[in-house]
Amino acid sequence: MSLDLTALSKQVRQMSNSLVTDVRGTAERTSEARARYLSEAGKEQRWTQAVDLSRETAAWLLARPVEPLDTARDLPPAPSSYALVATDGSQIELDRHGIVDCYLINVGRVFLRYGSQPAARLTSSPALCYRDEDLFLSDGARRIAIEGNYLSARRDVEEGVELANLAEEFLTDDTPSIAMQDGTLIRWALANAERFVQEHFLQRYLGALDRLRERGIPLISYISRPRSPEVVGVVRLMHCPDVNLEVGKGAKCNECSDQRAGREPSCGVCQGLTDADLLAEHLSEGQRGPLFASMSRINVESYGQHLIHFFYLRIGRELARIEVPRWVAQDSAQVDLAHALAYDQCMRGQGYPVALARAHEQAIVRGPDRKAFTRMLEESLIGAELPSRTSRKRESKEFRRL
Repeated sequence: MSLDLTALSKQVRQMSNSLVTDVRGTAERTSEARARYLSEAGKEQRWTQAVDLSRETAAWLLARPVEPLDTARDLPPAPSSYALVATDGSQIELDRHGIVDCYLINVGRVFLRYGSQPAARLTSSPALCYRDEDLFLSDGARRIAIEGNYLSARRDVEEGVELANLAEEFLTDDTPSIAMQDGTLIRWALANAERFVQEHFLQRYLGALDRLRERGIPLISYISRPRSPEVVGVVRLMHCPDVNLEVGKGAKCNECSDQRAGREPSCGVCQGLTDADLLAEHLSEGQRGPLFASMSRINVESYGQHLIHFFYLRIGRELARIEVPRWVAQDSAQVDLAHALAYDQCMRGQGYPVALARAHEQAIVRGPDRKAFTRMLEESLIGAELPSRTSRKRESKEFRRL
């Protein structure tokens, strides 16, 4: 065994003791932040202005309130018959020490219909990427490898395109329907990318969202155990001593008056808190909180009519984050449908949307599949009389020597 469990056990005990102290401190700060948040209900216009003024200068993420801060909407009734499509993806990344430069993206595709005419179709769509345009992005002067975050971005795009394809194939106008994805609709992996890289990926992705909007099919994403602090960012503005709307002044963190005076920043009470911490006690089973618009730079600058909004939904012991594009957020009937069907899917899936669980099962590439894929590559290259050599580093890992 290469892991020294005896040496590790002491560190694990120390971590447990430290976490006990951290939990107590977090609970106290959460209570204080929640009280301030709820005390500002009814002043949403003020904090919308503060968010707009501070978006460029605050050192934290922000969300723009769309509904009253103390909103707690009860669960709408789910239609007796409905249909949905869902996608999820996985990948085999390019191995620089492997036999050939390529990667694989596999998208799990699910169609489910409930009610008087139930139906289901579960498939996957693999794509082998090996051409130069698959491996690199270029603006004419530079070549940027599609790997790491950029490979994740490409997988996200393929999931969105396949979702639109499924909707056009299976969803009809006479049955309530939604399209569902796992994880965020905001392409965070592209947030710090160069403009031509963002445009390369977002053009296809937003095009898929256009297709869903044109068909009137609400798009939602489901985020389990969310860690986002965007609503908490609004509470930090509430504590900021520099926000002064009368003179049009938002938070400016590199010139905080608390720090200049040698004091701890007033917003420190929110440090480390998440939106779920803030809203957890406010929502009962099946209820959703208020709608917010994410003010992340890539969302505001690139998404246009698809600007991503979100709300939090109580499902058992978890507070899930549900994201929707602006054209869904502006239609109360579609928001109610998203609310009802997200909850219904979780009840059918023991706390997690059953459609997304099935899409994941179709998408995941397990160990035996990876070995079969590698063997297929080797046999194909040998058959074509092409070299199929691995690096010395790869070979050394396959043999144990002293």
